[in-house]
This record gives sequence, structure tokens and C-alpha cells, in this order.
Amino acid sequence: MDSNWSPMHGATRGSPMHGATRGSPIIGPPLAGAARGSPIIGSPLAGASSGSPMTGASCWTPMSGPACGPPISGASCWSPMSGASSAPPMPESIGGASMPGASHFATKVELTISCENLMDMDIFSKSDPLCAVYINTSGSRWYEFGRTEMILNNLNPKFAKTFVMDYYFEMVQRLKFCVYDIDNNTYDLSDDDFLGELECTLGQIVSNRQMTRPLLLEDKRPAGHGTITIRAEEITDTRVANFEVSARSLDKKYLWWSDPFLEFFKQTETGWRLAHRTEVVKNNLNPIWRPFRISLRALCGGDVEKPVKVDCYDYRVNGSHAFIGTFTTTLAEMQTGSHVCPAELQCINQKKLKKKNYKNSGVVCFKRCEVVKEFTFLDYIMGGCQINFTIAIDFTGSNGDPRSPQSLHYINPEGYNEYLTAIWAVGNVIQDYDSNKMFPVFGFGAQIPNSREVSHEFPINFNPMNPFCAGIEGVVDAYQRCLPQLKLWGPTNFSPIINHVAHFARQALRQNVASQYFVLLIITDGVITDMDQTRTAIVEASRLPMSIIIVGVGQADFSAMEFLDSDDKLLRAPTGDVASRDIVQFVPFRTFQGNSVALAQSVLAELPDQLSSFFNSFNLKPPNVSNPLGSSRGRNEGMSCIWAGFLEAVMAAVATPGSKVTDCVTKVEISISCENLLDMDAFSKSDPLCVLFMNSSGPHWTEVGRTEKINNCLNPKFSKTFVIDYYFEMVQKLKFEVHDIDSENHSLQDADFLGELECTMGQIVSSRKLTRPLVKKDKRPAGRGTITICAEERTDNRVVVFEAAARKLDKKDFFGKSDPFLEFYRQTETGWQLAHRTEVVKNNLNPTWRPFSIPMQSLCGGDVEKSIKVDCYDYNNSGSHDFIGCFETTLAQIQQGSQTYAAEFDCINSKKKQKKKGYKNSGVIVVKKCQIVKEYTFLDYVMGGCQINVTIAIDFTGSNGDPRTPQSLHYISPQGYNEYLAAIWAVGNVIQDYDSDKMFPAFGFGAQIPPTMQVSHEFPINFNPSNPFCAGIEGVVQAYQQCLPQVKLYGPTNFSPIINHVACFGKQAIQQETASQYFVLLIITDGVITDMDQTRSAIVNASRLPMSIIIIGVGGADFSAMEFLDGDDGNLRSATGEAAMRDIVQFVPFRQFQNSPQEMLAQSVLAEVPGQVTSFFNTMNLRPPNSGTPPDISASAPPSDAS
Repeated sequence: MDSNWSPMHGATRGSPMHGATRGSPIIGPPLAGAARGSPIIGSPLAGASSGSPMTGASCWTPMSGPACGPPISGASCWSPMSGASSAPPMPESIGGASMPGASHFATKVELTISCENLMDMDIFSKSDPLCAVYINTSGSRWYEFGRTEMILNNLNPKFAKTFVMDYYFEMVQRLKFCVYDIDNNTYDLSDDDFLGELECTLGQIVSNRQMTRPLLLEDKRPAGHGTITIRAEEITDTRVANFEVSARSLDKKYLWWSDPFLEFFKQTETGWRLAHRTEVVKNNLNPIWRPFRISLRALCGGDVEKPVKVDCYDYRVNGSHAFIGTFTTTLAEMQTGSHVCPAELQCINQKKLKKKNYKNSGVVCFKRCEVVKEFTFLDYIMGGCQINFTIAIDFTGSNGDPRSPQSLHYINPEGYNEYLTAIWAVGNVIQDYDSNKMFPVFGFGAQIPNSREVSHEFPINFNPMNPFCAGIEGVVDAYQRCLPQLKLWGPTNFSPIINHVAHFARQALRQNVASQYFVLLIITDGVITDMDQTRTAIVEASRLPMSIIIVGVGQADFSAMEFLDSDDKLLRAPTGDVASRDIVQFVPFRTFQGNSVALAQSVLAELPDQLSSFFNSFNLKPPNVSNPLGSSRGRNEGMSCIWAGFLEAVMAAVATPGSKVTDCVTKVEISISCENLLDMDAFSKSDPLCVLFMNSSGPHWTEVGRTEKINNCLNPKFSKTFVIDYYFEMVQKLKFEVHDIDSENHSLQDADFLGELECTMGQIVSSRKLTRPLVKKDKRPAGRGTITICAEERTDNRVVVFEAAARKLDKKDFFGKSDPFLEFYRQTETGWQLAHRTEVVKNNLNPTWRPFSIPMQSLCGGDVEKSIKVDCYDYNNSGSHDFIGCFETTLAQIQQGSQTYAAEFDCINSKKKQKKKGYKNSGVIVVKKCQIVKEYTFLDYVMGGCQINVTIAIDFTGSNGDPRTPQSLHYISPQGYNEYLAAIWAVGNVIQDYDSDKMFPAFGFGAQIPPTMQVSHEFPINFNPSNPFCAGIEGVVQAYQQCLPQVKLYGPTNFSPIINHVACFGKQAIQQETASQYFVLLIITDGVITDMDQTRSAIVNASRLPMSIIIIGVGGADFSAMEFLDGDDGNLRSATGEAAMRDIVQFVPFRQFQNSPQEMLAQSVLAEVPGQVTSFFNTMNLRPPNSGTPPDISASAPPSDAS
């Protein structure tokens, strides 16, 4: 059975490849969660002949066999959507770089690979190519990310398997694509012929969208005429189309039969792109293909009316497949079919049209074409699914006497051994997803007390009636108490404990909801006795809601464990029964010694996909979700789904590129409210603001962001939310600090501390709504204050644009009218949740609020028929706002009303209605505009042709010190280093990928320059005013080094001239009416600023232009002036009081990153740029240069699968 058809396909993992040389063995610690591919990627091919070049391999060969459960395109060679490989970012141990924080821009990009004119390395046939993808974050080590399928006898392969990567704008993500001619069925590529490679960055790929480059040999000579093409596409839709397809009366192409298969193609700007390839049905002119699925994004970009091309071929072993026929259709047309009346499309061969009476070359029948939205991992976890964690510990004699330091069970004086480390590492992550934190723990292979009989399944607390331990601490305590009471013995049998857990999983499956998933962690020294029984147990467990993690401790031969971890092919029982999916993840502890975080990431990386794909394959919904998984649609209902054609941004966080990918990385939106806060103000109430911090490891907390401040309120509901990248396999520590803000600049140093909460991201998503008491710094209660954190998966980036007004509102103020504002609420399972708060319109009973937008996800969860509540208040400085009235409606009703003129709603005060006779309303809310729009993403702009232009400005003022002395900030050490150069290299290395010509203007300011030695605040450092450009970052560095001895450092320090200089080009760019250019000004300075008023005015003016400013402060000066310009605490104002339209300044002191890799500095300063680019262009309604006008989806029908 081909793994393409398993009910789920787990993410696979990779290993580092030293030096990136061809043929080098894949050794060393595996990349946490990276995809491990293989020439043998699929399951054994039941129908393959023994003489096929890769029996059981994932190559394109005829396939047959039963499908186990609803098929999901897995990792087989055939499916273009086959198991798109995905991996979480590198663990901190790799390359010394830490994971980007929550404030960093992250999205998913799918890479598609094809080659042309490959070298032919086979004598009697053509090369059988496969492409391996490697990733490198820093240093010389390359880690394998995954492999495509192998395609037999093909010098121009179009690989069907794709790769999904997390893309970070602020990081240099180096990639290497190595192409091999596969000549054997081993995993090791060193035995195969090398066809060439390409090294590039992910930034280069996305900025080109489609990049074609020549392949090179190891010595960098051309690999013949071979080229490789890599296409990038942002993942923005997780819907899939389920197909059941057959054909009748196909042409016979070889004597008296054909071996037909289908290829589905998506229409793109550059032609037809392969989206899916079915299996081959042997010797059949009336074939029925196994059910399969294709992601809507891969098939039609989410547009059901977009053309889809289907080709039918007769399979040939030599790769020269015979063309049977083709047809072009749409998904909407295919949806009209059913089992009773299939949609039938004629397969046409253009060459045969010349024949008289030619009708067709066969008919392809679509019995089923159903579009569904699949539940994600977070849907299940936040919907009430419990992950039940069982631990099994190997107590066999091969571990050695626990009293001896040579034993694997020996606990050293520091309380350490490998078993304990593995328990802590995995348990610390997974315990957040078990509500009662009670874990059953078993041992096997020891003689147990009293009877002294060998047991292969005994509770380590010796209580068979209650084998549970309280938390991971309880597990560790039970293990330490148990160890002296046992006699390590044998044999090593896994099957009893696997069958034990499978028993409970079987019971859970009968509940018909996804209420429980079971994870068995086996920690062993690798010597296994009952291999046949274990294989049988795993195959049976593969059909249950269950995963098995095996951590191998010690230095034993783990080949048996690697055999059970069937990444390369689906495991078979001795009887030949094939596992329906891969549920085993094996990791040798020795590759992660000293890094428990990376160990946890590696062993848990596949789990989210295993859980979600299993439950989706059985159509099991989360316990607390009422709507069905999806619905079949006929022609009429299918047409109502046309809204989906415009939703290229639906499900932005979790991607399903044709098949399931690892759902362990997604976006979660966090909203915050508090109650009963401490009142720290004498004559009013506290003015609370909440600050969110994140910590990945160590004592250092990084600020993610801040809510708005709410005046005079002890029970605030903050409208500002935070979107965080969520990684299941990581412990993501969060801290929420609440402060009473007492100063104009929102400084936390001047604020009163109201309390804090520390928790993990896992605790929040598993609770969905988490309420905890606030505590002071000394951990005492902060009065009766509590904080509530609500989590929601971010699955829709559509926004609703509103224009609202009101008339005849009630007068609430004694000496004036009213100061009205609106609050929009979304209906949730736990009540009304604040989605948006407008500004206050002072002293007006007929207010018109400024246009505003609300994310559709926040407003109604993407469902236009879901209830929305709108409250109207009169603002009071005391915080006790007067209620004017409210109304309930739906987005559909607002849209319907606003299409003609305006939607009007009576604002009702229920108390007044009860008391007053003849009461009509407390005013009327008028919605003049309600339009649902899909906003362009950062990748839409970059891949659509937007150029990011970087200008560098260097501070040459006298406060830097004499460049000839080592005390100067401009002194270049013998190693060629100073802080200015380090900053240039760090930021430039990332951003140069987004500028097509790599020419950077670089200026200095504050120096006397030759020949006049006049002070200049804007001089090109190459001293060429007519051409201030430097070729690449290397050119900037060279110009800086040559300029330094020629200038005299002087002063004053004026920023405004260089800001206005770049703003001039920003003004010109905005007149082009497309988002063609965005400007980034990098200022590197020692922090002493002279023209503060002029600089504030320049920044306020620049905030209305396509421009961002990055300031890096070098040296140890007081940077308070720079922090003032970085308007994170509030909008910057000019000296005249004019407010900036947006925050465009990002300031970072270099000294914070002095002992960190330069990548960390780049990540910090560039993290805000993508958001600044997209928010500006979307606000200005500017589209990417190479993109059509975005569709108006204001009248879109709701998705039938809306949550």
C-alpha cells in the first residue's frame, strides 16, 4: 500500500549532513522536526514486480492495494501534494541562534521543484532523479529537511512532493538543493550519482517567486546543461477537495491494454503547474482510482471557477508515458457530480481529432468532489481533546547495575541520568495538554518485589489499581523510589505495553468524537526481543488514536528502533499486514546530550500532524465543536462556495499543501482582560495596560508587545490582541504584566505594578480560556486581581472595513451632549468577547466615527451569519462610562443593508424600554460601509514585485572618538571589526535579498568632508553625489573603510536631513499607484542627537510614506532620545503636536546583542518591517505591481464550514 493513501501522514525528520558534500553520510543530531525524506519514501508497492529498480520505494511505479481509511496524500512519489515536508525552526542549539520570538514575522511558504536537462548517468536508460533539500542557519553544518520522490527515467523531472517551510523575513535562511540519480534502495545517498546542486537563500526564492539557476558540481563547475527551478507560494488555504474518480472506454495504448493514471494541473501566470498525480491502475480501460484529495490552493488557488487541466496517460516503465487525452474544467463543474449521476468529462487527444467520427479517447467520471475544511491540531486541543501520556521505562539487565556509574540507570550526585532527562524533556511539554496532570507510568523487563517474577508491564508505583503519578515531578519521584526495589532482568518486550495503551485507545475511538489521543513514551537501551509481536502491535495501533515515541538511551545499536520508525516506508507485520500510518518516532538520546529542549522538539514534532490527520480521516470532530467537518455540495451549493476563490488568505497560519503538513506551527491570537485590579490612584482608578513578554530559555524575557491603556478601570477588557507563533513541541513561556500607567510617555518605570502571571502557551491553548490570579513580584497575591487570557487559532486574514455614524443619540452629560464610542463583540461559547473599540467622538449626538477595520476572525470567526453585538457608550474620564444602548445583528445583515444606502439599527437601552412608555430607541447607528476585503500579505507584495530599498546612514560625529584609537567606536580592530561594521553586515545580509540590483546608497553625517572640510549631514561615503550606490553589502563595507581616514569626525548630530532625503524618494514612489517600492533607512549612531524637533517632524511626515526607519545605537551612551523616537509606547508627535500616522521607527541598542550571533541583531531590528510594509500599502489600497485588482468579496456568502 502506498503511503499516499494512509489516513494520515506524519511529518518526517532529518539529520545534519556535514560539510554539505555529496555522498557524505547523514550523521550527527537530527534537526528537530525537520522532514526526513528518502528514495524509499512511500509504502511498499503491492503491485510492483520484484525486478523493479526500487521495490517498495517511493518512485513512480504502478501501485495497487487496499486503502486504509480515507486517503490523504502522503509521502509517496506519485502525489504532487504528497506529504509536503515541514519542520519547525532550528532548535537553539543549532548554530547558536534562538528561535524568532513571537513578535517576528513568520509565514509558511511551499516550495515546488523541477529540473531540466539533467545529466544522464545510466547506460541503458535515463537517470532516476531525486532532490534532497538541506537547510543551514549558521556555520558550516547543513541539515536535511526532506527529499522529493524519485522519478524513473527522466531528465526533466517535475517533482510532485513539495516542501513547506517557515519563512522569516528577518533571517538569512540558507538552502541547498542536491539532485541525485538513485541507483539503489538504500537511504544513504553516497552510493548514488550526483547530478548537481544549488545553494541559495529562502529570501532569494520568495523575492523572485520562480527562480531558475544552473546546477553545479561539487567543484562549482556546471553540471552539464542541467538547471533547477524553484517556485515559492505562500500557504494561505487549508481546504481540500476529496475526489472519487473513475474512467470508462479509455484508448488502449499497448497491444490490448493501458495502465492509466491522471495528472491534475493548476493554471498559473507562467503556465500549467502539476498539482496531483494519481496512482497507476494496471491493465484496465475502465479504471477506478483510489479516493484521493488535493488542496484547493494547489488545485485552483482557492477559486472554484479557475480552470483546471486533467491529463490521462498510459504508464510506461521507461518514463515515456503514452498520452491518452486531456480536458479542461473547473472545480465547480467537478462538484456537480455524485454517485448517482457522476460529472462526466470527455478525454480528448488533439492529434486524433483529424480522424473521422472521432468522439473521444475515453470519459473521466467524477463521482465525488467535496470541498472540506479540515480541523487543525489546535481545533482539537482547544475543542477539548485530551492528550493522554503514558511512560514506559526499560528495566532490563542490559542497562547495567543501577549502583554502578556505568549503568544507564545510575543516578549521579546531581540527580541526573539519561532516563530522567528524557522524562523531563518530553513531559515538560506534553503535561500542559493533560487537564489533570496524572500520568500512568510502567516499567518492563525487571523482577518486581514480593513475587520476584519478571514483568513486562508493571506500574512503577507498584499500585496496579492506580498507576498514576501526579505530574512529571511525581513520575521522577516514583522512578527514584522504584529503582532500588527492582532487579534488572529481561527479556526486552515492547508489545505488552503497546497493547496496554492500545486497549484504552480502542475504547476512546468508540466515542465517535475526538475526545482522547494517546501518546506512549518508551525509553529504552535499544535491545529488543519480541520484534515480531511488537511489529504486529504497532500495525494494529496505527488504526487507533495513538502515537509511540521511542527515546534510545546509551550507545547501543539502534537499528531495530529505526526499523520500527517507518519514515522510509509503512511498517509491516510478519503476516504482511501494513500499518495504516506511521505512528512511531524514534530519537537516539546521544544526539541531543546536553540539550533537552532540542530533544523534546525532535520527538514531539510529528505528534500534532499525527493527531489531526488521524481524527480528520475518521471524520471525528472535537468534543466542543458543534459544526460538522465539511459538507457535500451539489452544483447550487458549490456555487455558494465561490467566495472561496477569493480567499487566498484563509487559514493563514496552518497550511495543508495538498496533503497534511505538520500542524505544530500555527498562529494563535491572544486577547486579555482583567478583573478586580488594585486601585493605585488616590483620586481616581488605576489606568491599566498589559505588557506581554516571552521567554524561550534562560532568565531573559523579551517584550512581545503592549495593549492599549484604559483610563480609570479596574476591570479592563483590552481590545488590542497579540498574534503569536505557536509550536506544540516547545515550552513557550509567557509573562503578562499589568501596570497602572501614570506618565504621558507610558513609561513602565514610572508606572505602578498591578500584578503578573507566568504561564506557558501550551496551558493557554489547552484551556482556550485561562483565568488565573495576578501575583506581585514576591509571588504574593496582587489583591483580588485576576487575569483572563483567551486563545484562538488565527485562520482568516480577511478584514471588514466599516464606516459608521449615529444620529439622535441620548444626551448623557449634564453640561454637554454625549461623547459616544462603540464596542463590537463577537459571540463565543463562553459569552461575548470584545473585538473592537472605536475612538471617542467628543460632545456629539450625531457622531461620525473614522473608518476602521476589524479582522473577520475576531468579529465573527469568519461566519457572516454569526451574531455580533454592538454597544454604544458615553465616555467619562472616571472610567464609569454611561450606557447609551446596544443592538445585535450579523455581518450578513449589515452587508445587505449597506449595499443600497446604509444599514440602520436602533440602539436600545433595555432599562429605558421597560420604564418608558412609547420608548423607541436611544438613537440610531448607521453603517454606511461594510466591506469584506482580503488584505495583501507581506509575501504578496514581495513576490508581486515590490522592491525593498535600503539606505544606510552612518554617524561620523566627534562623540564617536578618534578612529585611530582603540577607544573609538569607529576603530577597526585587527580582525576587521567594529560595531558599525557588525550592524551593517547583520542587517544588510538579510535585506539584500529583497533588492533586485543589490545597489545600496550609503551616507554619512556629522563629519567634515574633503576637499572643503565643511561639515555635512548627508554625504555619500563613496564621495560620489551623482552615484552614491555601493555594490552589495561588501561594497558598503569597502566604501566605509576607505572613507574613514578621509573625514574628520565633527558634529552636530542631525538625523532630519537624511530622513528627509529618503522621504523624497518615498514621495515619488507613492505617486506610482502601486506598491512598487518601500524604503528602509538604517541609521547607525552613538546616540547623541541634536536636532530632535526637526527629526520628530521628519519622522511624522515620513509615517505617511512607504518608509521605515531602523536605528541601531552603538556604544554605551544614554539612548533615551532614541527610545523616545521609537513610538512603541504611543504615537510620536512633532513639536507642533501633529501625530504620526503609524509607528515607523525601530530602535535597538547594539550592546544588548554584543555576545549574541549577528543573526539575533538582524532578527530584532527587522522583525517589524513586514508588518509595516503590509499595513501601509493595505491602508493606502495599493496592490503589488504584478498582481491584479483584489476581488470585492463584500457580498460573499459564509463558508459552510465556518466555525
